[in-house]
Amino acid sequence: MSSNKIIKTYLEPSRKIPVLGEYDVVVCGGGPAGCAAAASAARLGAKTLLVEKEGHLGGAAVNQLVCVVLSTNGVDFQGIWHEWADGLRKRNGIGKFWKSPHQMSSVVNPETVKYVWDDLLTGAKVQILHHAYTAGTIAGKNVIKGIIAETRAGRRAIFAKRVIDCTGDGIVCNAAGVPWEQGDGINKWAMALTKVFRIANASRPSKWPDEKAMMKIEKELTAAIKRGEFKASVVVEKKRLLNYIRGWAWKLPEPRNEIMSVISRILKVDPLDPWDITRAEREGRAQAWEAAEVYRRFVPGFEESYLLDTSNQVGVRSSRRICGLSTVTERDAKEFITYPDEIAKSSWDIDVWPANSYSAPAVPRDSDEWKKRAERMSKGAYFSIRYGCIVAKGIDNLLMAGRCISAEHVAESSLRIQQTCMSTGQAAGTAATLSIAKKTTPRQLDPMLVVNKLEKDRKKINEKGI
Repeated sequence: MSSNKIIKTYLEPSRKIPVLGEYDVVVCGGGPAGCAAAASAARLGAKTLLVEKEGHLGGAAVNQLVCVVLSTNGVDFQGIWHEWADGLRKRNGIGKFWKSPHQMSSVVNPETVKYVWDDLLTGAKVQILHHAYTAGTIAGKNVIKGIIAETRAGRRAIFAKRVIDCTGDGIVCNAAGVPWEQGDGINKWAMALTKVFRIANASRPSKWPDEKAMMKIEKELTAAIKRGEFKASVVVEKKRLLNYIRGWAWKLPEPRNEIMSVISRILKVDPLDPWDITRAEREGRAQAWEAAEVYRRFVPGFEESYLLDTSNQVGVRSSRRICGLSTVTERDAKEFITYPDEIAKSSWDIDVWPANSYSAPAVPRDSDEWKKRAERMSKGAYFSIRYGCIVAKGIDNLLMAGRCISAEHVAESSLRIQQTCMSTGQAAGTAATLSIAKKTTPRQLDPMLVVNKLEKDRKKINEKGI
């Protein structure tokens, strides 16, 4: 069943709802983009409210257990990211960075992420509203005057001079009537979804399985499937999980004796269809359960392991891409094009998880195209995210940050990672406050004012390195 086939409608009666507050800046979504946007706006003197549907901050790192930090060269680690990472280090919540010629990565403790963002936003004097879902906007002529939030107390109005959409799904922009794109140009699904899970009580084996040992594991697993001992989900049957057996890169920081797994892959999901996303949650959870059992039975070091948990939300890599004054193009991403009005840098791989295949790689590292691009990235290459990409088209006082900014499909697959989201968030919070101070709209604001302010503020942050 698809929501697109619904033909009946219901006319919701008008009603008066209480006003919860009035603010300079309201940020919707408490992930890395939203937290950075709120902190930036508040530090520049704006009365700022962060609206978050969960009871904690952290976004995908917490809700979807995407506990990884990824980069190719580190040039995308900017500004508030360093404060966040330093807060994690002080609480033993981030692992040591693993580095290769073409990649650097680490892992974070999702529980620590919550506390670090709490500390950062409290220090910035951001007001936070939890368990509040953005359900609509308060419309004006080419502006939105605020948002409508569903809370435990009921429906509430919140007025704002500037609103920043950091929901990931572009919920605010959609409600305000801003045009958006979705999918890969043909299908509504842009990328596969993943139900991330954690396995506890696992220990690193003294010796990695060699090819002979891997063949033995595959043979034993195949025999178990034939005996009917597994339901033979695609993750198990297609042997997808065998590709990850040697991968302890996602072991969470000490003293947590557990690993994070991203082997789940759920195909052909329209993340904006309520029935499709429900199917994805259930299918991903089943994949996680079976995969954890395979690890326990067949993989050295997992003999006493167990499935600790699955992500609260299935991992969505792409849904709405909001149309802005500018757009990050596929060419920008592939050719590392930079612009003077750059408000963030992006240097991660072109990372499109195929929505129609359980085995096709997200990053084809054997291809000549990847090798050429990786060589340039290893030397510091990146592409720009321009100011106009965070300013919503057609609405004067609405900005966006995170994975829902104005970008083409391929470009979005690279810029969707959390430190880039933080950079666009810091830029959006800065632009919102500067536009108020200059008594103009974000659309009319000189982009170079934002660029110069970001450069100055980011230099103030003590970058202790990685």
